[in-house]
Amino acid sequence: MYVAALCGIMGGVSVGSGQTTADCEGAIVLCGDWYSEENASFSTGDVFEYTGECNAGTEYPSVWYTFTVQESGYLSFILTPNQVADDYDWAVFDITDGGCEGIGPGGASPEVECNSFGEFGDNGATGMSSAMGGTGSSIGPGNLNGPAFNADLPVVAGSTYALVVMNWTQSPYGYTLDFGFSTASLYDGVPPGIADVEVPCDASELLVTLTEPVLLSTVEVADFALFGPGAVEVDLAPIVPINPSGELCSTFLLTPSDPLAQSGAYNLMFTEVAGSVEDPCGNLGTGQFDLMIDVLTPPVGWGQVDVMHCEGEPVVLHVEGGAEQPAGQEYTWNWYADAGGGMSPEWLAEGGAWLVEEDGLYEVVLETVPPCFSAAGAFYVMAEDCGLFIPNAITPGNGDAVNNAFRVDGLDNWPRSRVTIWNRWGDAVFEHGDFGTSAGWSPSVDGPVAASEGTYFYQLVIPRDGEPVQVEDAHGTRVETGNGDLVLTGTITVLR
Repeated sequence: MYVAALCGIMGGVSVGSGQTTADCEGAIVLCGDWYSEENASFSTGDVFEYTGECNAGTEYPSVWYTFTVQESGYLSFILTPNQVADDYDWAVFDITDGGCEGIGPGGASPEVECNSFGEFGDNGATGMSSAMGGTGSSIGPGNLNGPAFNADLPVVAGSTYALVVMNWTQSPYGYTLDFGFSTASLYDGVPPGIADVEVPCDASELLVTLTEPVLLSTVEVADFALFGPGAVEVDLAPIVPINPSGELCSTFLLTPSDPLAQSGAYNLMFTEVAGSVEDPCGNLGTGQFDLMIDVLTPPVGWGQVDVMHCEGEPVVLHVEGGAEQPAGQEYTWNWYADAGGGMSPEWLAEGGAWLVEEDGLYEVVLETVPPCFSAAGAFYVMAEDCGLFIPNAITPGNGDAVNNAFRVDGLDNWPRSRVTIWNRWGDAVFEHGDFGTSAGWSPSVDGPVAASEGTYFYQLVIPRDGEPVQVEDAHGTRVETGNGDLVLTGTITVLR
């Protein structure tokens, strides 16, 4: 059977992040079945910590150790003072779920074994060993509450424990720890691997979680390589440890030197360039992690766009009417209405287009799918009189500047409307392919045939695309409906 050898900084000396081995966060990691502490601790560390019910929760000079069970079985250890008269007390906590911060009454890291038995004179060894007569799980305090050993502890693979050893007699001589009688295996011969890689929606960084904590001193950005689509290597900025514990850490932040620009399959792997990532037991990082990264394209926002529509007719607002959006990116759209002088949170609808019937300010918020980037645009809807007024008489050449030409008010709202005007002999005297943009027909100057007084005939062709058209002419006011071009005919009297 093999258990963890003890690796790390000895005797309460400061280890990473300012922690010492006298604090759980700076604990020595076990990597073998035997360990010798030559110099006992005289420090309680930087943090007061609960040390078990048998110790009345009191911490005095201590050294902390941690280990993770590799194979299930029974845990046993013998703690032997280097001087037989020295008295060492100890406690074991299950920190699998709660970590060091969970240690304490009712915490997420429960106490599982504790022993503070001691005698005046020769104390000798203590620990967990049913073979040495150990019983129970909480022994002490003092010489009336023995024995010196607890019963073996059943442990399950994957569970992590913390052991605190306290120097009650404050001896300088130290002790040895022997886990060789355990049936459970604590020896870690498994190399660290990459367990998971999380990428935020903007693909700006990679949160890398390893299968176990590794020594911070062995981790450099060159220990990792990231390859994108087409096996193109991505340059990485310096690596940042996340929530390190003492000299150990299992989560790191990797940031591409330049933002990722291409969606597709990526591969993150360990390298040996910087000497390899190493766990406390000397195992070197190996393996790789495959992932798909979707690089999102932010939507395009725009300022207020004025939208005119005919009175009484609805208008369709569409995001492409504000700004053209990048192709190949999926978005969601949410529309909001004006609430008297400013945008309100009054939600109207979702979708790339929205049908509105009332004038006012409308805002649409675009967001990528999945949500990450967003942009907004606004439309100001205003109604105008879109009806057509067709006169039946004009008076050119009568000495005033009024009603000198035949024009159709409102026709500018109907592009590409065509007009033809004939005299009573059937001669075309005027034609125009977009009459709404013209100054109208002036009989004095326009047309191939002179236009004298009299009656003329017109045909007006309006491409309406199925939209209703309000018309006011000699026949009264009406709304023309239907599909295809609207064809209007009538007469014009020229008076001089």
